[in-house]
Amino acid sequence: MVLLGILYVYLGWLILIYMLMLLLLVAFLVLLERKVLGMVQARKGPNIVGLFGMVQTILDGVKLLTKKFVFSGSSMFFYIAPFMGLMLAFIHWFVVPFPFNFWNSEYSVIFSFVIMGFLVFVVLWAGWGSESGYGLIGSVRGVAQMISYEVVFMFYLCCFVLVMKGYNWDDFLGIEMYVGTFLKLFLFIVWVVLILAELNRTPFDLVEGESELVSGFNVEFSGYSFTLLFLSEYMNIWFMCVLSALIFGECEGLFGGILWGAYVMCILLVRGLLPRFKFNQLIKLMWGVYLPVVFIFMIVVLVFFSG
Repeated sequence: MVLLGILYVYLGWLILIYMLMLLLLVAFLVLLERKVLGMVQARKGPNIVGLFGMVQTILDGVKLLTKKFVFSGSSMFFYIAPFMGLMLAFIHWFVVPFPFNFWNSEYSVIFSFVIMGFLVFVVLWAGWGSESGYGLIGSVRGVAQMISYEVVFMFYLCCFVLVMKGYNWDDFLGIEMYVGTFLKLFLFIVWVVLILAELNRTPFDLVEGESELVSGFNVEFSGYSFTLLFLSEYMNIWFMCVLSALIFGECEGLFGGILWGAYVMCILLVRGLLPRFKFNQLIKLMWGVYLPVVFIFMIVVLVFFSG
């Protein structure tokens, strides 16, 4: 019993350190994004607080956490949604080999699919629970967008699952052998578009309403609740970049770190270079173009890799 207690304490500290590392990655990503957008728009970005503005992100986080939280909704989902969003963002990382697996399962890919499906409820509960018309419209937009791309996204990943003949993310470590034969350049382009839609990033940040000048489903959130939603969104950016390196390259070592940085820079630059799509354009793109293309990929995989 004593050894079991020590093991639990050690595991708890390990998880806590792991979560703090992820939060530091989010802080670095926010600072990097503001610097990149500043260069794209020919301005300096944050440069006052700390050396070259490096402490600006930390102080902004402290300001958000100490800001007054306004209880605009009486539904319990208004309070549950931010915590659930951050919790799901943390759970995402427990099944990917970065830098090791907390939970090594043969069905970790399916587990990630389930977590992505639960993220739909976070958006829906946050908008509907706020009892605001703007928040509800933003959540409906977000759910419609998620339904449009998640079907394509999951079928797309199933193509790689069929190639690897397994449902474990560890099996994807060897998938780089197919680059140049099966995984062509257009496959990577499809993947980039899908993860941009998954992350609600430009040009697919359609939950924001330009005509209403509101931010979407989180418009009524402030203080720590908005901070939790913000952290979960940016933590998912790192998660998708790790998956990109896992599928299309190397996830470990120095080369893996360079790939993560390249994918992150790609996502940040897209926000500064591309305009926002219309809502109907995303739906037509996913259901009318990408879904048939992904089905063709799957047929090719079944024909050439079924054995």
